[in-house]
Amino acid sequence: MKYLGILIAALILSACASHTVNNGGVTIMSEDAYDSAIDKWSDHVEDYSGLNNTVTIMATLLVPEAVLAQVDQNARLFQWDQVNYDNEKKKAENAMATKTEAFISFYSPERKWDDLYKSKTLWKVFLDVNGQRYEGTVSKIKLLPREIQKLYSYHTPFATPYMISFPVAATAVGNGPARLIFTGAVGSISLHFGAKK
Repeated sequence: MKYLGILIAALILSACASHTVNNGGVTIMSEDAYDSAIDKWSDHVEDYSGLNNTVTIMATLLVPEAVLAQVDQNARLFQWDQVNYDNEKKKAENAMATKTEAFISFYSPERKWDDLYKSKTLWKVFLDVNGQRYEGTVSKIKLLPREIQKLYSYHTPFATPYMISFPVAATAVGNGPARLIFTGAVGSISLHFGAKK
């Protein structure tokens, strides 16, 4: 019986540690829980030709778990009240019903290879999930590195931030496993997410 009481106390403390209340009075996940959710849906690859780094790609697949974690992180950063929080959460849920996004932190010492956003890019980007392949639409993110690092701590000022959108509901992708593929004249790189990461 003594051990049961200790176990219950430990469970209560761990549940409290995964949530906090922001300055707007909204209950949100803790920063540690946020970092864990993003880390779970992130992967990175460093590609080399001999001893020379050709490309480094770090990515987070924005499935429901990661997106809702980001809503909580933004609620912390911008001190949203409950109304703002509910509105932003609803917007995120609506967007996930029609698309899946991936944040990409892309670095290459060859600047001409860092052209994902151009219409005549060297790369094609695909998302493979549930036996289907979806081609991505890339946009360059125009925020300061510090702003981006609040959501993706692995991003550095040396890398270029991109958002890639795929025409498949994030709710269908979030059950994993999924694979993000960068392919073209430079080479072929795969990042893995979910159950078989």
